[in-house]
Amino acid sequence: MLASTAAAWAQPAPFYPPAPAEPFSEEVFGHRVDDPYRWMEDPARAADMRAWLATASDATVRRLRALPERERFATLLRDATQAGVGYSRVQSAGGRLFYMRRDPGARVPKLVVRDGTGPERVLLDPGAGTAATRTVDSFAPSPDGRAVALLVSEGGAELGRFQFMDVETGQVTGQLSGRTFGDFELTWLGSDLVTYTQATAPETPGADPLLNTQATLVRLGGAAPVERILLGTQATGGPTFQPQEFPAILGDADSPVVFGFAFGARADARMWFTTRDKLLAGRPDWVPVADYADQLQDADVAGDQLYYISTRDASNGALYRRSLAGRRLGPAQMVLPGGDLALSSLVATADGLYLVGTRDGVSHLLFMPPGEQPREVALPFESELDGLKRDTDGRSVVFGLRGWTNAQASFRATGGQLQSLGLDSAMWAPARAFRTRREEAISRDGTRVPLVILSRPDPAGPVPTILEGYGSYGVLTTSPFYSPFFAPWVERGGAFAFCGTRGGGERGRAWHEAGRAANKHNAHDDLAACAERIQTLGIATPATTIVTGTSAGGLLAPSTAIEHPELFAGLVPRVAVLNATRLGAAPNGPNQFGEMGDPRTRDGYEGLMTQDAYLQLADAARMPPTLVTVGLNDTRVVPWMGAKFAARAASRFGADQVLVRADADQGHGIGSATDTQVAEFADVYAWAWDRATPR
Repeated sequence: MLASTAAAWAQPAPFYPPAPAEPFSEEVFGHRVDDPYRWMEDPARAADMRAWLATASDATVRRLRALPERERFATLLRDATQAGVGYSRVQSAGGRLFYMRRDPGARVPKLVVRDGTGPERVLLDPGAGTAATRTVDSFAPSPDGRAVALLVSEGGAELGRFQFMDVETGQVTGQLSGRTFGDFELTWLGSDLVTYTQATAPETPGADPLLNTQATLVRLGGAAPVERILLGTQATGGPTFQPQEFPAILGDADSPVVFGFAFGARADARMWFTTRDKLLAGRPDWVPVADYADQLQDADVAGDQLYYISTRDASNGALYRRSLAGRRLGPAQMVLPGGDLALSSLVATADGLYLVGTRDGVSHLLFMPPGEQPREVALPFESELDGLKRDTDGRSVVFGLRGWTNAQASFRATGGQLQSLGLDSAMWAPARAFRTRREEAISRDGTRVPLVILSRPDPAGPVPTILEGYGSYGVLTTSPFYSPFFAPWVERGGAFAFCGTRGGGERGRAWHEAGRAANKHNAHDDLAACAERIQTLGIATPATTIVTGTSAGGLLAPSTAIEHPELFAGLVPRVAVLNATRLGAAPNGPNQFGEMGDPRTRDGYEGLMTQDAYLQLADAARMPPTLVTVGLNDTRVVPWMGAKFAARAASRFGADQVLVRADADQGHGIGSATDTQVAEFADVYAWAWDRATPR
């Protein structure tokens, strides 16, 4: 093995040409910034940037494919992803179940419908009849279940236009004019009335599709849908919006009130309400309900009562109620004070409220009948609850559960009683024997940090270990979840360690605030402490620990690796935010200001400097060997972030130590085809195994 590994890496350095460096410097709030790869941000030079990425990526992939473990990991990944049928994103409407079904060997999931307990019917197989990678990013059945709106995009770009399909015939009956993003759901306000959030930016290179989005009311039927913008920067007479805020109009088919929201890549939202009659007349009178300072987490309506969760006065969230009787907003009344569960979401039904809370990442479901205290609904295994939605019957909710050693299964709850929907995803048999171990690390300031370690039952440590951190938006990193893409690493004999750093949501709002923006240094300390903990436990050593961060995890893992290179054998930033001070120049960048910091202000910019791994490279004495991944169709993290980081790191430490893998058939990884993901993970694991296997 050692001989073949040496042969794979014994190539002249640099094995890909350096990116052109062009002198550029500026002073920002008194800080001198040298940025020799600023040219990569210019849309007019995108072709040059992509050409360099392609050359570097081709060389990287050739090297990765020569590694001795690459084919073994590819085989394990194919076995795991083809273990059986997988189900996800279940919704119920008009007595029908709608969900996504991934068949063994299929590149992408299909949209399927089931009438009651009858047989399944495939409504759309987006991969049929095309070589392109097409995926269903979003779908929404009508209240009566007779129609479904679906959003399809190509290449993982997560941008497309909603189409409408007749469920009986499978025929497409219409399409909306505006593009929309995969995270934006369409809402039915009636059988012929919908709302959605549309992108209004021009479809030109460099244009940000997530700036100046508009909430639009659409009347279906007739020769073409009639669309009217009623909330956003282009709406008249309504609330003022910033270009980076996402407006949305939400409601139900039978509700006399409709709600407007402003949200984005942040923990909180602004909220208003108006009457249905005024909205349909095109003259909504938006009454304020909550601003960002109210720290609204989620809200729903039961009769003439508005229920919502707020973390303003309780870090774990408290439940409040306000009357909407007479179409007027009554005073806030606390229904449920903050407790040891971090409340995250709620759904109101005719029988009572359902509340989702977590404790150190593990989900709990509460049911609260009118006038009673909440009681916990026993879940069948330690799990993460996903996609809680009300059935159009008004009485039940549907959702998915998944655990560390349980693939996703779908359930219905009625009156607080749980019932399986018979949609249990298949699981790769070896993963059933995996062991999970909950630990805590002690951070630099004494804070105890949750840590979960996933391994085989009898790990003969130290073993190659991937340490994952995220630490943004209040998102949970230590929630139980099974992934056929993670399982092969463990089955091969490695371990995964998931570190719930501050900035995430493991321990409520205070935990989130303590690790975001200018406080991100706490999260860096937490991740380093998790590395030290797994090494103290004997799971790993510095020579067998690979640290990784995906997306906003790019604010965490790379900086930690640069600060503590002695703790890690390698670094893998995946489609990561790596040049945070330049968010203002990046598509989808301004949307991140509320979470990460605003580079237009001194405090915001200086806070972002502490998270900007690209800037930190300029003074780094050393860093672990690194593999950077980039999705060329990424609409969440612009590709030049990864390109700039790889170019500067290679110029400092040599191309032999900095690999870059760019994929022209992927975006941010959401909606990627199975075979594309198998190839990516096989490459990453082969490299990580090579770096983390003691020689």
